[in-house]
Amino acid sequence: MNKSKLNAEYLNKILNNTIETIEKSQKEIFSIFEHAKQECERLENELAELKIQVKEVIERVDNLVKLERAAKFKLMTVSRDFEKYSEEDIKAAYEEAKNIQIQLSIERQKEIQLREKRNDLERNLRSMLNILNQSEHLVMQLGVALGFLKGDLKEMSSQLADINERRSLAAQIIKAQEEERQRVARDIHDGPAQTLANVVIQAEICERVMEKDLNEAKKELEKLKEIVRASLQELRKIIFNLRPSSLDDLGLRAAISRYCEEFQEETGIRTEFRFFGDRMRLNPDVEITIFRVLQEILTNVKKHSCAKNCYVKLEFSDGRVNLAVTDDGIGFEINQENSNKESRQHFGIMTIKERIALVDGSFNIESKPGQGTKVFVSIPFGN
Repeated sequence: MNKSKLNAEYLNKILNNTIETIEKSQKEIFSIFEHAKQECERLENELAELKIQVKEVIERVDNLVKLERAAKFKLMTVSRDFEKYSEEDIKAAYEEAKNIQIQLSIERQKEIQLREKRNDLERNLRSMLNILNQSEHLVMQLGVALGFLKGDLKEMSSQLADINERRSLAAQIIKAQEEERQRVARDIHDGPAQTLANVVIQAEICERVMEKDLNEAKKELEKLKEIVRASLQELRKIIFNLRPSSLDDLGLRAAISRYCEEFQEETGIRTEFRFFGDRMRLNPDVEITIFRVLQEILTNVKKHSCAKNCYVKLEFSDGRVNLAVTDDGIGFEINQENSNKESRQHFGIMTIKERIALVDGSFNIESKPGQGTKVFVSIPFGN
């Protein structure tokens, strides 16, 4: 590449083309996801109807088996006691037994066909669920890429004074991308991936039980549906955590309010949110930084604090956005000797500091054993 082309205008052109291509790909993959979702629902409904048909045909087969036994016994009786029964009686008994055998053969053939169709549907459903999960995962990955491209990278061109600065920023972005990917991979591995592994096991159980006890198989399939629903819900939650739509649509205040409500529902920790100042939209970098910092803080409240109550305060004042998070948990000792170990263990201080430093903000923690913890973040947002 000609070095003269390595300028802000050229980089912006490349960036815009890249964003356009990724957005187009994201829409196409999302279309695949929606189609797979609809197909899964259709297969589930068809499978449920088929289960009813299988149950009904088995009941008919069982009844015909009983009728066949009775007809055979009757035929044997009239044939043996021919003096008591006429030839017409014997013929009628024979015809009855023959008709029942024909019906039984037809119903058994229907049962075989329905079982084969059911097995095909279950295979198709597993395959479609796999496509659904893969497409949703791809949508997530492209969303992460777009987040970086539309956020940090859009401002890169104005900050690239020389090649060394470009390399430094690129290294930071790559590091942030890898950390985000690791987090998403960890969330998926610990959540949906484990659940989907259970889906495979549950499906195998259903296959084994189906041949023996249809009622029990029905219960196992209901469990399987619940596991799949839980997995989809968990994936949607991961997608929301990557980039909550309310942050883009309604702003920081609404996104934090919703997140606090969901945090309270999920953890049982009473979480009170208060807002002070005039409602306004901030620079996207400031909004996403505050939101991510809050996520990190509340995650550690959940993991380490043993708190019953948590108070989140957001304030717009004098050109700065201030975030204060206080909990009534067990707290911890902050001093020079353990600040690089215990504090980081409790609140991921380095991760938070790195985020805030990128937007020229400040960060402070106050905590003592048995007295809870308070985190304060302040970021300038300008005019």
